[in-house]
Amino acid sequence: MAEETSRTSWIESFAGTVREAGGRVLEAGGAVRDRLLGRAPRDTDLEVYGLSAQALESVIARFGPVRRVGARMGVYVLKGVEIALPQGPGGTEDPGLAPEAASRRRDLTVNALLRDPLTGDILDFYGGRADLRAGRLRHVDASTFVEDPLRLLRVVRLQAELGFRIAPETGALCRRLDLAGVAWERIGQELERWLLGAERPGRGLDALIYTGAERHFPTLRAQLGTPVPRTWQAEDAWGHTRAVLDSAAIRRTGERERDWPLLLNALLAASGRPDATRLRAGHWIAPDHPGSAAARIPVFLAGVDRNRDRQAAVAALAREQDEIDRLLEGGAEPPAYRRLALRVDSDLLLRLAEAQAEARGQGRDYPAGERARAIWAGEDLLGKAPQPLVQGRDLAELGISPGPEMGAWLDRTFKAQLDGAFTTREEGVEWVRKKLID
Repeated sequence: MAEETSRTSWIESFAGTVREAGGRVLEAGGAVRDRLLGRAPRDTDLEVYGLSAQALESVIARFGPVRRVGARMGVYVLKGVEIALPQGPGGTEDPGLAPEAASRRRDLTVNALLRDPLTGDILDFYGGRADLRAGRLRHVDASTFVEDPLRLLRVVRLQAELGFRIAPETGALCRRLDLAGVAWERIGQELERWLLGAERPGRGLDALIYTGAERHFPTLRAQLGTPVPRTWQAEDAWGHTRAVLDSAAIRRTGERERDWPLLLNALLAASGRPDATRLRAGHWIAPDHPGSAAARIPVFLAGVDRNRDRQAAVAALAREQDEIDRLLEGGAEPPAYRRLALRVDSDLLLRLAEAQAEARGQGRDYPAGERARAIWAGEDLLGKAPQPLVQGRDLAELGISPGPEMGAWLDRTFKAQLDGAFTTREEGVEWVRKKLID
């Protein structure tokens, strides 16, 4: 709240300075929409009318460093707020453009609302407030809407975020858009905002189908109609993924580096089922689906997130997604849980498994997860990999020379540690000493 008050204060001061210079500041886009919906604005965009780029930069310089981003359409970033001149035809800056004409180039009516930060007045040229009341996503102008194919995913994201219905004519326009030429970074940004920002991201799967966007994601589309066990609540893998997404969303922490791989896995964990599902004795089974999902994930992420460490982490989660259940079914002891924590982030795996169990209809009663949590938390391994207690310097003190022999002893000692042979460094050194004597 204090941060929002501080931001509002300096924006008003900035708008007053722009007015003294002969221009006008209008708050634009999602921040205006969110205010009218009673939500705290996440992003604030300002448009400055009546000033040249040089004059605007002079005003910005009075509040902080002038930092311009973007090539053709310049955007200035100041105190986390994006400031831009109105955008005219062809995406060029046009300081003399009227607010009504500038708003025509925006994607949806609920995003075309403008607000004067000095008076609080709302400028609504295209029925955005009526669409807010009706819970409707409707494009502003058909000819400008199709200029940016990424708007296809923006509609999907906003449907998931707001729960609004997509106007039929807007859905028809979306089905004309092609993401083939859109940079993977931009696609990834929209996907991330959808999965991390929507309270119920599963709704976005409905929007993917309605807008025809699912054709651009064959890894997801293959889940449509893929059978799942009859005891599950969903009719197919697509419906199960929808439920897993919503269950995973309530397990987000607010930390991007933790939540992004979790929600990616919620989206992709069932992607191996189309390859692995078969009918056996009247039951649909897919015993090899985790491995198939892990193989598919790097291909999907190549068009979304090319961070190799994250790709490996997401694939590892998919590969181990059923392991918590298997450990309980097999009566596994702590050593097996330690080894699992060595292969994968145990906290993320547990949150994913809990979301999947809830989506299957088990509710919050998940004994396999309870046992895993108890063991990992008890050994301080929740979200942490086991670390070797005995190091090379310890072995050197016992007379073991650096090289292949020491490497073999380090491996053997760590395996013994995972098996529970010792729990402290001192016990580990003593274990090695006895083995050397033997």
